[in-house]
Amino acid sequence: MVIYNCTFMMLREKEGEFLDWFRAGAGVLTAPEGPGGGSRIGFVPCNPRLSALVSAGGVSRDEADAHSVAFQVEFADEAQALRWADARLGTLCARFAEKFGPEAMTFSSIFRCIDL
Repeated sequence: MVIYNCTFMMLREKEGEFLDWFRAGAGVLTAPEGPGGGSRIGFVPCNPRLSALVSAGGVSRDEADAHSVAFQVEFADEAQALRWADARLGTLCARFAEKFGPEAMTFSSIFRCIDL
């Protein structure tokens, strides 16, 4: 299993507005719309979660200039994660930049789960 992580960085005071915006219309958990949209990826992500940064390197959220909220979803393998990101995430990140930029950015990463 892999975890796809997309971190949204914004001004600290924008977190509430971001959460409202994300919950209202992110659309990343549904199959793509349009001709062949659902069959293009054939699945939706599992176990979605949002996590807000509390501290990093000993600096608390309240002391930092920027704030990060991570959106994470699980997939069976990297190929599924990449297909989902190609179908859904680019548009979301562009809309985020339009709404919250230029003081905002995103970065993505894929983690492979390792048994303990």
